[in-house]
Amino acid sequence: MRFHPRYWLLPAIFLLPLCAATPQQTRPFVTDAATGAPVPYASVGVKNKPIGTVADGLGHFSADMLATAAPTDTLVVSCVGYQAHKLLARDLSGLREVKLQPQTHALQEVRVRAAGWKQHTIGRDGSWGITFYNFHLASDKDPARKLGREVGTILHVKPESFLDDAHVYIGGNTFQNLRFRLNVRALDAEDHPTTSLLSQDVQFAVAAGATGWQHIDLKPYQVNVGQQERVAVTVEWLDGSPTEKKAWYMLTIPAALSATHRMVFRDKSEDSWKVQPVNLSLYATARSPRG
Repeated sequence: MRFHPRYWLLPAIFLLPLCAATPQQTRPFVTDAATGAPVPYASVGVKNKPIGTVADGLGHFSADMLATAAPTDTLVVSCVGYQAHKLLARDLSGLREVKLQPQTHALQEVRVRAAGWKQHTIGRDGSWGITFYNFHLASDKDPARKLGREVGTILHVKPESFLDDAHVYIGGNTFQNLRFRLNVRALDAEDHPTTSLLSQDVQFAVAAGATGWQHIDLKPYQVNVGQQERVAVTVEWLDGSPTEKKAWYMLTIPAALSATHRMVFRDKSEDSWKVQPVNLSLYATARSPRG
């Protein structure tokens, strides 16, 4: 298995090519097709490429962040709770609005066994590590270029379990107005995250410069893993700007090298997933049926 050290080792080797931007400032917006309301922080990405961005809180996104896409590339606009909308990159020119159709979710029947439920912690609850994942790269000159990066950990769960909460540790933070999306995804045979298991969008904010454990309460969302025995719990960067001008910016999650645990990450919302033998400081509280 090959490592990708630019993502989680020393800052000096974080290198990514910059995408060329066009002078025009095209800002389409994403709306709910049923209500016409904006869809805040929808993800916008080019299929299988590290090209994309995230809409702002009013649903607007910068088409300039997609300027390096080929005309025949497939652009995907998505958000939890909606059907993904696909179009060719060449059709983005002059586009004013993208309408997302709400996705209907059949309520899954969970049988409560006579023995009841058992609550336990899954994942890494350690806050120290010899390495880390940094959301910010040295090549990030435009704040919009880093939005959409997603990282997470693979957790073993018992079928029909509920995830009651999640915790992620922020080791270094030189940003303000931070917002993230938490997702719970099924996995394919290669440990690549696939379909979201959520029916509602789960977002959380982090205070300016805040570090330490961040708690995300999932009980209101009734997150059930169904028949999955392994899931990926991921965090996607939606918004944030530096607190002040610095020579180097940090937004890190500690991690440890591991032969038995896996970290998953991708640069944009439709980029290909990568897998590394790393144990990220992220854990969840699971409520599983006894027996």
